Amino acid sequence: MTVLSTGTLITHTAQAQSDSGNTKPISLIVGYSAGGSADLVARIVATELGKRLGRTVIIENVAGASGMLAAQRVLNGPADGSLIYMGGTDTVVVPMVNPKVKLDWENDFIPVGRMTTVPMIFAVRKASPYANLQDLVAALRMGGKDSINFATPGIGTMQHLYGALINKQAKVSMLHVPYRGGTHITNDLVGGQVDSAMLVLSTAMPFLKDGKIRALSVSDTARVQQLPDVKRIGEEEGFSGMALPLWQGLFMKAGTPAATVNAADKALQEALAQSELRQKLQEAGITVAPLNGPEFKTFIKPQAKLYRDIVTTSQITME
Repeated sequence: MTVLSTGTLITHTAQAQSDSGNTKPISLIVGYSAGGSADLVARIVATELGKRLGRTVIIENVAGASGMLAAQRVLNGPADGSLIYMGGTDTVVVPMVNPKVKLDWENDFIPVGRMTTVPMIFAVRKASPYANLQDLVAALRMGGKDSINFATPGIGTMQHLYGALINKQAKVSMLHVPYRGGTHITNDLVGGQVDSAMLVLSTAMPFLKDGKIRALSVSDTARVQQLPDVKRIGEEEGFSGMALPLWQGLFMKAGTPAATVNAADKALQEALAQSELRQKLQEAGITVAPLNGPEFKTFIKPQAKLYRDIVTTSQITME
């Protein structure tokens, strides 16, 4: 078995061919460049998926337009299961904030299964006077509009929605500082160029371990193992039951035969149960959070409603 660079093959000796005997290669379409966290998840999962389907899996990085070019690549292809779209929160959010994007996750795709969640954290630098979210909210109420800012990788990102959710529910007004990507945010937070930031856990962990930044809240549905004392957002006053995790899953084009979707779903669930796979992803700050196809669709629907509420209330737009 060999894993090579972007656009190359991940090949497997077929242990068992798919139910239909189909040996046509599968392209797993990833909307981001090689080397990032999405690409990492894709390559780890593809290795196990290919073993169970008995087919060659090609990782195809189609970066651009916040993952929408990858989605379009799948929608322009055949509905035969040979193209699998690795989607996530952007699949649902981007069409909400960019009217030029004509994509409807519920009608254009069939959810195969959820793979992972990646917690976001609301962080401040070590020297900050705020020990928790309520401290910061209280300071905002005293200081007034825009008295504290928060950095994100850009307008319409899930990190932006996380900050907007805090503004909305706590009835405060932090100032959004959008960057063009997340590369410099953590260093600027440590250096005091910004007051706070919304970070993915995998990016934040080295800085948390070194004591350079402090987490005030976690966006996921549960507290994260690495930060057991940090409250999840749904535990905070005014946020009861809320969660806003980044998530990733697999989709096929609408119209793909049910047997093909079900075979991929079964293979994915078996792959995600492997302890070695789970360990690799956990070490990268990524939580394995499997849901089968119907469960995945049930999960997305209320999340999509929450995204819509945040986007509408906060008037978030991007083009």
